[in-house]
Amino acid sequence: MDGRTDSSSRWLGAPLEQLPTPALTLDQATLRRNAEHMRERCQALGLRLRPHVKTHKTLEGAELATGGTRRGIVVSTLAEAHFFAAGGFDDILYAYPLPGGRLEECAALAQRLRAFQLLLDSPRALALLRQRPLPAGKRWLVWLKLDCGNGRAGVRPTDPAAMALARAIAEDAPEEVTLVGVYAHCGDTYGCRDVPAIQAVARATTIAVLDFVTALRQAGVPCPQASIGSTPSCSHPVPEMAQLTELHPGNYLFYDLQQTQLGSCRPEEVAIRVLTRVIGHYPHRNQLLVDCGWAALSLHGRNQGPAGCAAVEGHPQLRLVGLTQEHGQVEAIDGRLDFERFPLGSILALIPFHACATAAMHPVYYVHAEGKVVELWHPVRGW
Repeated sequence: MDGRTDSSSRWLGAPLEQLPTPALTLDQATLRRNAEHMRERCQALGLRLRPHVKTHKTLEGAELATGGTRRGIVVSTLAEAHFFAAGGFDDILYAYPLPGGRLEECAALAQRLRAFQLLLDSPRALALLRQRPLPAGKRWLVWLKLDCGNGRAGVRPTDPAAMALARAIAEDAPEEVTLVGVYAHCGDTYGCRDVPAIQAVARATTIAVLDFVTALRQAGVPCPQASIGSTPSCSHPVPEMAQLTELHPGNYLFYDLQQTQLGSCRPEEVAIRVLTRVIGHYPHRNQLLVDCGWAALSLHGRNQGPAGCAAVEGHPQLRLVGLTQEHGQVEAIDGRLDFERFPLGSILALIPFHACATAAMHPVYYVHAEGKVVELWHPVRGW
């Protein structure tokens, strides 16, 4: 399931400039600071941090994000769930609509782990679980997914059907199914332009979740947990979030160009880079050619902001203007390129627009300190 290869180990201890390109690199000190700062934010609010692992998909990243506890993570795929279960994580929330065709995999994980938890947002999904009860001593652990404005999965908390579904999860077969809590993703924060706008979305989502939980409890439906998350909302939390029980950000370990543009982080907090080499000079069109195409970067961000898919670190006068599968085209924003500054074989560092999409393109991440590779992280792949 993972991209582990024996040949990657030869790069341990190597200077970054010797790596084969394109190469995804991570600054170790920045990773550690980002993990620590998010834990501190949650501690200050009195909340549990349940980090989402879908950005990095690695045991090392999850251990760092959980502070070494290997407890309480969120995954987006069953491949991730199996991978982290095998790696010793025993409290995993599968934050994705229940895949009916893979219910037996979910049942196996529920029996294997101390707490394998699912999201539901429809009576049909609940009926599927009821058709596959777990052995004695085990119950399906379920979170109700709320849509508080993100417009993806979930039931709207103001819809009467949401209350009915929560009650059904909690009461229809308590010996088979338990309502753990309610879960909302603040994905609409990615449409914001500044921190006040992000905080307004976080506040509105928090209030919607808390109002729904209050209504449940007033109706006699127990709902122990309330969770929201997104890296923008959790990087600048609002006081109202202290009334929740946990947060579930994910991208923050790496951050990226998008998060910088949103105001989630400062440029120096971005841990991820993609190293690429100059492989061609084309003076007639005033362009450099590099060995990083969309297969090492993704096309996310192409039409979002002046830098597009990536910024060229340390060279504000350069812009990545084109990507094919294995090639990138770089040109000067103004004037003529000084080709002598960028000889063939020289390395440029790209700051990707979206770390999650870029990381999904690489079988190994080169973690570095003081200019040398000190760790190799191998992500899980597949669904």
